[in-house]
Amino acid sequence: MSNLHPAGSRQAWYMRLNRPLDIAALAAFRVLFGGLMVVGSLRFMAEGWIERMYVEPTFHFKYWGFSWVHVPEQAGLYALYCGIAISALMVALGAFYRVAIISFWCLFTYAELMDVTAYLNHYYFVSLLTLILCFLSPHRAYSIDAWRKPALRCDTAPAWQTYWLRFQVGLLYFYAGLAKLEWDWLAHAQPLNIWLPAHSGMPLIGSLIGQPWVHYAFSWFAFAFDTFIIAFMLWRRARPYAFAVILVFHLFTHLFFNIGLFPFIMVFGVLIFFEPDWPRRVMPWLRKAVPIKAPERASWSRPGAVFAAAVIGFCALQFVLPLRHWFYPGTVLWNEQGMRFSWRVMLREKSGSLDYHVVDASGREHLVSPNHYLTDQQYREMSGQPDLILQLAHHIHDDFNERGLGPVQVYADARVSLNGRPALPLIQPDADLASVHDGIGRADWITDPPAGSPPLHRRLQLARHPAQ
Repeated sequence: MSNLHPAGSRQAWYMRLNRPLDIAALAAFRVLFGGLMVVGSLRFMAEGWIERMYVEPTFHFKYWGFSWVHVPEQAGLYALYCGIAISALMVALGAFYRVAIISFWCLFTYAELMDVTAYLNHYYFVSLLTLILCFLSPHRAYSIDAWRKPALRCDTAPAWQTYWLRFQVGLLYFYAGLAKLEWDWLAHAQPLNIWLPAHSGMPLIGSLIGQPWVHYAFSWFAFAFDTFIIAFMLWRRARPYAFAVILVFHLFTHLFFNIGLFPFIMVFGVLIFFEPDWPRRVMPWLRKAVPIKAPERASWSRPGAVFAAAVIGFCALQFVLPLRHWFYPGTVLWNEQGMRFSWRVMLREKSGSLDYHVVDASGREHLVSPNHYLTDQQYREMSGQPDLILQLAHHIHDDFNERGLGPVQVYADARVSLNGRPALPLIQPDADLASVHDGIGRADWITDPPAGSPPLHRRLQLARHPAQ
């Protein structure tokens, strides 16, 4: 009966979270994650993306609250990304791990805050994983640190370290699935109906890719996969089969969509759901190189109450943050309020046109194209995102004032198509954006979302209306 007492329950949870697990899986994750980040940062420099994303633009979009993050000159940018690569390599090797992982998090996160148009879900995910790794101890085995300092070496780690990583990886998958519980995604296979036909020329499977039923099958499978795959990874008997499905799923996402390292990050991430000693089973020589100590001889320290509260707070924030779009009226795919940092992956296709109308102090109207201030890539990313349209409006306002034409009013003529629907105004035509300030409140200067469903796939249209 003592186990039913609240104090006994807390003690049971405390013991469970601090019980020793084999450190091999954490160490393997450190090596794979660090190595992938080395490849990613070197690829970023080799592909010329530093110039394309940060050097060529003359204006950079800022995250709300992070306007102080500035873009260095070209030499500074290369120094920044070299620092990212070097710190990632040190993480993989386990060399001065604590300094290396904190340095990587600071440098990588700074790089991602330099321009909103560079935002990707997996960059945000990398930043979160890195922040978590700052507080874990995967360097206490199979690392240069453990070789340098034998007293540091330990073959177990407290269970909460593994559980924390599992929570973050599982949360991404779950919310990516929950986000697909959308009418456009399930009932109309949008935007896959727009994207997949472009791959109909692929060998072997190209003839299938253009079929509407395949688009619906992919939509429903992706919804089920993201929502339930972690449950199967937690089920030991189903785990090998679930991992095989994960490999196939991310192979296809890598083939069909240009999403960089995201499939590799997710594959490496789910490895943490296998038994903690899986690297020793896959590579038996590790067992000989690093014999497992008895659990009671583990030498790690247990976290205090303040740290435990901080971890719980972090997890609670990550759980709540993706739900914030419910506090805004309208549709998040249209108004984008609550879109970022919520794992709403690949749910919308927006296209359209954008121009600004500037009325100067004399009453004269100027038609201003965003292309005057932005690169083509920036324009494609921002033209359907209201907060970025607002940011550029403020920049245009400041530019006209500096040229002695102020005070000016700035209006946006933004016509946007959402998932194949006819293009409609995104911004209220009478909203002077120069007097609007961004924030977390309701953006009443954004129009209501389009009514009705997206158009049918062209083949379905012809099947229902042959005369068209």
